[in-house]
Amino acid sequence: MIKNNQDKKSTYYTHGFHPYPAKFTPQLVNKFFQRYCKVGDRILDPFCGSGTTLVEGIINGMESYGIDLNPIAFIISKAKTNLYSANDINIIKDILNEINQINYQDNINKAVIPNFKNRDHWFQENVSKELSILKNFIKNIDESNVKDLFLCAFSKIIVKVSNQDSEVRYCAKKKNHLDGIVFSEFNSTINSYIALLSKNEIKVNSSAKIFNGDSIRILEKLENDFFDFIITSPPYINTFDYYLYHKLRMFWLDYDHIPIRKKEIGNHHRIDSQKIEIAKSEYIISMKEIMDELSRVSKLHSKLVMIIGDGIVNGNIIDMSLVIDDICKVSNYKIIDIESTKLSETTRSFNKSFSNANKKEHNIVLINNK
Repeated sequence: MIKNNQDKKSTYYTHGFHPYPAKFTPQLVNKFFQRYCKVGDRILDPFCGSGTTLVEGIINGMESYGIDLNPIAFIISKAKTNLYSANDINIIKDILNEINQINYQDNINKAVIPNFKNRDHWFQENVSKELSILKNFIKNIDESNVKDLFLCAFSKIIVKVSNQDSEVRYCAKKKNHLDGIVFSEFNSTINSYIALLSKNEIKVNSSAKIFNGDSIRILEKLENDFFDFIITSPPYINTFDYYLYHKLRMFWLDYDHIPIRKKEIGNHHRIDSQKIEIAKSEYIISMKEIMDELSRVSKLHSKLVMIIGDGIVNGNIIDMSLVIDDICKVSNYKIIDIESTKLSETTRSFNKSFSNANKKEHNIVLINNK
């Protein structure tokens, strides 16, 4: 039986490990799990983001698979879905103790500060040096589960110790960070992880497999009729630039944001210069290719649930439920249910240019009639 999580906070278990833009709640995922899934099912989220679907999957004893283009999403999802043994927790505590005893002067000459564009605009010199020391230490951790957790914590603190205004505003402001801010924030984050994982309130007896890369290319490698259920929040026309809100994290974790930006479906920097008809056409071509693969890798009559918000191009709102319906006319999927709510009631915008006032979020249930 699928566990009911409707009375829990949206950050319960590992759901609150790391901020991520525009993520759906575990309660929403759980609602559809209760409706369409059972323990032991094999599930997929082809745009898994920070792993909300996958965490709910492993909590409910389902074999969970996730794909995301964004490497930060990959890091977060792995950390949130790993199974941490008592021995792992002890190793985490020991390594954190070693970090807290790092001699700054002995290590500063060994640390390599990444040389990326506008680095000193986004980071104070003392912060860059501390991040470099910490990063150098983390890269030498051998235990994979433990390293995933430390990378997640490192990624989480980047924006807070930077000059970026906040998680939801990509602009710089003077913060006057004191020496030691990096180690203080990191120590606090890891200790919060330890406290949560040590409670053993959630019993996890399943696992997740996560892929980092282009969804269509990874789907092409998967078997026919493999999945029992798919749920995802796909990008929509003129979507948030997910890479942008993690751009500084990518610099510090040695990833190149440019290929990611180019491959993001519905990326607003590309679409803003297009006419509505061209933007819709480009989106439909990309999404149809993915939906064809989703049909192939999932079972006959299995359900695909999409949580998707309306798009906007040149001030004109695009009803994404109608766009998905257009794709269904030339694919194996058929819409069997739609629940729509005003976006202003369910979320806040990460970019003031994306007004949510008249846009809707659609929970679209499709059936695979291949």
